[in-house]
Amino acid sequence: MNDKEEQYAFIHAYSTEYPVTKLVEITEVSRSGYYKWLKRNGSNNQDRIDESLFLYIHKIFTDNRGTVGRKRIKIGLKKDYGLVVNEKRISRIMRKYGLQCKVRRKKFKNRPQPNGLIPNILDRNFRAMRPGIKLAIDITYIEVEKGSQKWMYLCAIKDLFNGEIVAHSLGTNQGMKLVYRALDALKKRGFENRAIMHSDQGTQFTNHRYMKRLQEMGISQSMSRRGNCWDNACIENFFGHLKCEMPCFSHPETVIEVRQAVEAYIHYYNNKRIQTKLEMSPVEYRTQAA
Repeated sequence: MNDKEEQYAFIHAYSTEYPVTKLVEITEVSRSGYYKWLKRNGSNNQDRIDESLFLYIHKIFTDNRGTVGRKRIKIGLKKDYGLVVNEKRISRIMRKYGLQCKVRRKKFKNRPQPNGLIPNILDRNFRAMRPGIKLAIDITYIEVEKGSQKWMYLCAIKDLFNGEIVAHSLGTNQGMKLVYRALDALKKRGFENRAIMHSDQGTQFTNHRYMKRLQEMGISQSMSRRGNCWDNACIENFFGHLKCEMPCFSHPETVIEVRQAVEAYIHYYNNKRIQTKLEMSPVEYRTQAA
């Protein structure tokens, strides 16, 4: 391949990201010469470029069981392979080779339980400057397909500094014991004095014993406004990912299998799953910050 052909190939590779006029100036070839080359063999060259990038994209896609989209693939390409590829090109290659990320539908609970005595301290400020100062707690359900037990319940506590699930508990009912076990796990993990614990207005979180437990732990309670799902979006976001992505890693049917699958997914979420705003996993971000 001569120098001009290499320059034409370079222009074609980046023509979806930058104007052709600018690229021909950089490479010092003529615009008409580029279009003649493109008519001659540009499409074949594009296929070769796409195919080479697809190998890396497919590796990231399959390693994450098809749960990653263009944003996280872009971060993965740069982080793992040193490749800078824009999202538009990644989307085009994924469509070309039939890769489709599972798209989750956002669902929020509208809990009717009112409690005007507890302020919304967090007030949708989901950013935290250090670990253990802003936490969010909630409960979700997971279907059990086999056996007499139809549902499992997960209570999770998320650190808003890095999005890490720092404590959780699983049980066959959503009573107060489920919440207390999660709080006990958080106590072992550690947090800052007067940390904020945010929740929605679920019955467990308006329970006076729960409020007393937070006071004893030195935690300030914050609560979403009535019927406002966005106030608690930070923890609902995790539950959405879990329900959409966990079946891609395994298909649990029994109580034991659900428990194992949830534990495995939380480990993956904390240690391996890239968060777009962090451009790394929660544990990697916490370790780097430390």
